[in-house]
Formats: sequence, structure tokens, C-alpha cells
Amino acid sequence: MTDATIEALIQGGSYFAIFSLMIANGAVSFPSSQILYIIAGYFIARGDLALFFVALVGALGNTIGNIILYELARKHGRAFIERMKIFPARELEKVEHAFKKKGAWFVFIGKLLPAIKVFVPITAGLGKFSRVLFAPIMFVASFIWALGFIYIGYFFGKSTDVFGKYAIILVIIATVVVLLFYRYINSEAIVNELEK
Repeated sequence: MTDATIEALIQGGSYFAIFSLMIANGAVSFPSSQILYIIAGYFIARGDLALFFVALVGALGNTIGNIILYELARKHGRAFIERMKIFPARELEKVEHAFKKKGAWFVFIGKLLPAIKVFVPITAGLGKFSRVLFAPIMFVASFIWALGFIYIGYFFGKSTDVFGKYAIILVIIATVVVLLFYRYINSEAIVNELEK
């Protein structure tokens, strides 16, 4: 699914499209939540969408997707997850090891780290993590995640009006900064630190 396709879906279906796409993201980590929220933030800056409702429906959708993945892992175990061939076994093992050591704290922090957020519902399900705690933790973390990337898109949208011809330069600089930060928190060093 291309960025243009995501943009068209958001523009055409607005909140329902965001909700549906984030269910898919929560279950199979596709399409990219970062791209989705940045695009949504751009439309918010234009006045087409409301920030709070985008973050709310996005977090709800992502939480539902996470619950689906959690329940699949909890009910069917590792063998089923590996047969899906979506989630690399090596990374799953490392994150599962970190979960066993950190518990609920890992579930929350891990959901905010791009390197491992996709594995959190799986490891929580495999580890029979509390259903009562899982859903609210996923929602809060998903809401925080949504706000961060929505504001990036919002800045992009506003910069077009405020900075005019310099907007593209600001967008490029902001994108580079975000990508560098993303690369850092996606690094193996962060994952290894969680294992300690």
C-alpha cells in the first residue's frame, strides 16, 4: 500500500479509514502507522480532521488489532505465529526474553519503540500477560504514539502556509531528523538494553 493510497483512503473515508487501517496495523504491522498519522496530521492542519478524534480512533483501532494478535498468540502459541511468516523468529525471541524480565513495564515501553512494538502483543500473548492490563496499556501507548506522529504531519501542513517557499526545506530537515531518531531507537543497542 503506497503513501498515495493511504492519503486517498484518509481523505475519502476520514475517521473510519483511519480506524480500519490501524486495526490492520495493530494485527500485522501494515500499513505504516507513522505514515498514516503524518498524513492525517497534514489534513488536521488544513482543518479537514480533528486532532483528538484522529488520535482516539487510531489508538482504538490499533488496540483492537493488538488484541487480535495477542489472542492469536495466547491461544495458538509460537508455532502458529511462526507459520504466519510475518514476524522474524530471531527478533521475536529477543523481545520475548526482555518481556519475561520486565513484565508490564516492558509492555508499555516496548509499544513506544519502533524496533519492537510489533512484537509486544505476541510476547504478551505467549506469556499469558493479564488481559485486564493489556488493553488499557496498549491504548495509552498507542494514543501517545499517535500524537507524536500526528504533530509531525501537523507541522508539515502548517509550514506550507506560514513559511511559503521555505516549507519544503523545513519538511526535508524535519524528515531527516525524524529518520535519524527513528534509526537510533530502532537500533539493536536499544533492544539489547531491554534484555538486560
